[in-house]
Order: sequence, then structure tokens, then C-alpha cells
Amino acid sequence: MVSAGLLLKKSYSVAEVDEFLERRLAEAGYAGMEMEKLPLGFRINVSVVKPGLVIGRKGMGIRDLTELLASKFKLDNLSINVVEVTNPDLSPRVVAARIASMAQRGMAFRRAVLVSMANVMKAGAMGCEIVVRGKLRSERAHFERHIQGIVPKSGHDKDVIVAKAVTDVLLKMGLYGIQVRIAYQDATPPEFEEVKPRAPSEAQAPTTEVTGNAGS
Repeated sequence: MVSAGLLLKKSYSVAEVDEFLERRLAEAGYAGMEMEKLPLGFRINVSVVKPGLVIGRKGMGIRDLTELLASKFKLDNLSINVVEVTNPDLSPRVVAARIASMAQRGMAFRRAVLVSMANVMKAGAMGCEIVVRGKLRSERAHFERHIQGIVPKSGHDKDVIVAKAVTDVLLKMGLYGIQVRIAYQDATPPEFEEVKPRAPSEAQAPTTEVTGNAGS
């Protein structure tokens, strides 16, 4: 795999390709990409919720996207493989994009976050943390942190168990940042093997932290 920091031709990076695809494939439920360097070119594996919107009628969509990426980022012999995301509620990027979409449609951030977090936990996550930063209640910037379940914050466990995504959304009050962390039950190392999801009646209530300083 090509790492996110590896520069391609014309000083373009994999991160720039990822950002371009995130904007281009937003309606398809973009969940991320991986780039492979092949002996004669490149292959990009694109994960989306709705692959049909990417492939298009008779494959026209995927052909147009391949030609556009190859031209824009100077990727020789490029091929694109579209992978369907079978459980979107366990994809941090999809969850963050959904929260942004709900906020754009007028739903309060706290409600959007709690609805999304409930769906994540129902999908089988070990834990979920969602942070929203921006002018949530006044002209001053604030942030709210909501967490449910277990989300490791440090060490090797964090790298193995937790996936993270960050996005932003521009509303009338200004720019808001949304950060989603999801801890996966089936990725737990031995020291976490005893952690089992509790029944809905015993589930931990979401914890909310509110502060008035978005920069802290």
C-alpha cells in the first residue's frame, strides 16, 4: 500500500487524492480509499455505501472517474476498484458525514450526535466518541464531547481498535468541526477480550462534556 504521506508525481499526495474523492463521492457515502503501487501503474480501492452511484450506468461513472483521477494526479495505468461498505454505521467517515448532513437540514447538533451514536452502538461497536466544535449555543465557540462504551485513548490498543474521522460543515453561524472515533469489538487484543456488549437495558448512558473554549 502507498502511505498517506508518500508524494506522487507533480507533488500530489495520497491525502489530496483522498480529499478529492471525499468531495466527489459524497452522495455515494464515501468511506475511504487505499492506494496500491503496482509494477506498471496504480490501483485505488474506494469504499462507498452506494457503489452503483460510483460505477454508473454501463460502467460510465467509474470510467469517467478513472480518467479524471489519472489526468488530474498524473497516475499512469490507473485502475479503480469499488468496494461496498456493508455496515455504514461502523464507518467513522460515513457517520461524520451523516451528522454534517443532518445539521445542514436543520437538526440540532446534540440530537444528530446522539442519534448517530445510538446507531453506532446498535451496529456492534465497543465504544464511540463524537466531538463537535463551533458556535453551538452562542457567538462564542464551544465544543461538546459525547461518549458511550469503551474508546481507548492511548497506547497500542488505540491504534489497533479505534478508527477516526474528521469533517467540517459550514452553517449560518460559522464553520463546525466534527470528529468521530469508533472502537471495534472484533478488533480487541487479548487484554480486552473479556469486554462484552451489555444488553440494551443495561447499556451505559452516553456521557456528554460541554465547554466554552473550542481551542482547548
